[in-house]
Amino acid sequence: VELQIQQLQVMLKDIRRRKEERIWLKRQSTGEIDDSRLVDALAGEKDVFKRRGKPSENNNNNNSQTMEPIVIKVLVDISASMYRFNGFDGRLQRSLEATLMLMEALKEDKRFQLNIIGHSGDSADIPLVNGETPHDPKTQLRVLETMVAHAQYCFSGDSTLEAIQLAVSQAHEGDLILVISDANLERYHIDPEEVSSLMHAKKGVHTHLVLIGGFGEEPLNLARSIPNERAQVCLDSSELPLIIKNIIASAAK
Repeated sequence: VELQIQQLQVMLKDIRRRKEERIWLKRQSTGEIDDSRLVDALAGEKDVFKRRGKPSENNNNNNSQTMEPIVIKVLVDISASMYRFNGFDGRLQRSLEATLMLMEALKEDKRFQLNIIGHSGDSADIPLVNGETPHDPKTQLRVLETMVAHAQYCFSGDSTLEAIQLAVSQAHEGDLILVISDANLERYHIDPEEVSSLMHAKKGVHTHLVLIGGFGEEPLNLARSIPNERAQVCLDSSELPLIIKNIIASAAK
């Protein structure tokens, strides 16, 4: 996937987050107490607060404003069906390629903080990558091997709903949750409307679903049932860079 990684890196260079979002305005008279100015507060200083706002609202000429990275939490399906039906449509292979693509493309991009969580019939929360995980080839290979081994030996079942619910509950405004899964929901009697409801449960959190496998029209039907263009179908790895780029761009607006 070297070509796709390069394509994604080039595409992401064009993304610029709005300056009005997630800017800390410091030396304010109201807002949250600024931990870095506790001593000044004890000394009676009044402008010891910080708050979020537009740069134009800040009357203090200082360089203490900080731009927080966009948190990208990727929920990868490593359930038994991913391994079982990989020979049918290559769904696990595409999931591995998407995971590697994101790890490699974002490893030196300070605008983003990447977290990758697996989910299966065993658990809705299987940590794979966090902000402290090295992105060297050896670590990346270990992550991919863990995904394959888990999908091969885990119990059957699906924790898609639980994984989305947990991720959304932990997310903050502006975070991006990217759910990479097959469309094998009908087998477990999962209602697409319930998936959509969980994806839109918290205002300001951008949750998107990328379907990389399924039988017949199932992936397309599921994608159509999710409003606001929050679901995409990808059955060809060459399409992943543009899909991921568009999703990240929408979250960075």
